[in-house]
Amino acid sequence: MNSSSKLINWHESLAMVIAKDFSSEAIAELLKGIENLVNGSSGLVTIFEHSQPPQTSHHRLLANEDPQYQIDTYDAGAYLLDPFYRKALDERVEGPFTVNCVGPEGFEDSEYYDLFYKKLGFIDEMCLLFQFEDKAIVSVSMVKHAGESPFSKADLKQVAIIFPLIKSILIRWRKNITKTKAPNLEWQLDNALVNFGNSILTPRESKILHLVLHGYSIKHIAEKLTNSVETIKHHRKKIYNKLDVSSQSELFYLFIASLKAMPEGAIVDPLTFLK
Repeated sequence: MNSSSKLINWHESLAMVIAKDFSSEAIAELLKGIENLVNGSSGLVTIFEHSQPPQTSHHRLLANEDPQYQIDTYDAGAYLLDPFYRKALDERVEGPFTVNCVGPEGFEDSEYYDLFYKKLGFIDEMCLLFQFEDKAIVSVSMVKHAGESPFSKADLKQVAIIFPLIKSILIRWRKNITKTKAPNLEWQLDNALVNFGNSILTPRESKILHLVLHGYSIKHIAEKLTNSVETIKHHRKKIYNKLDVSSQSELFYLFIASLKAMPEGAIVDPLTFLK
């Protein structure tokens, strides 16, 4: 599709957003319009209300994509390791980013990348991060699949131009949303990430464990903690032995399982609730 056709489609999508009065159906049209503008294959809109777990409000998935991975597992706690979410939460920034912009060194070797990229056939992701006055974050995500070209600098530039317009639409949409009170779980899940493993591991081992979970390479961890690579590998082996896992994959699923087992209100190591 040439640039002229893309612009025509984009303005048609905007017309539908206005016609549907910034409703949920309007945001579905908006997502479709953004995808077409940058040749995205599929997309998601995720809301991170302040002190609440995430809610995927819209998704346009291909037939071979798995909602269990992309939505259920993500919303259950895997989002805590999402580099886009960490970027938005920890740095309070907004704008369009690709995974190469936000992923830590060694991220492509992480279990998170394996689960949410490799197994789903994604080669790239662009995420538009929006910050709101009530401390909510909204993420509009689009992906590219194997065999497609990654998002280009021109794609990022194009989305950056329309970013303020998209945010204005999202502000109108959020005013139309009937918000229901959900359990205040985000703080609990963030604490679970901080406390994960600390009932079994030493403080040094816990620090290394958290860096491994976030997808950092052994080399980067060694540099960050001013240790040798061999020392970090030795610590990782001890961590795996103490947690009774043998791989980063098993470690990732142990983390998710511990979050699911954790009762509401708990602020200790979630591993203590696994039988």
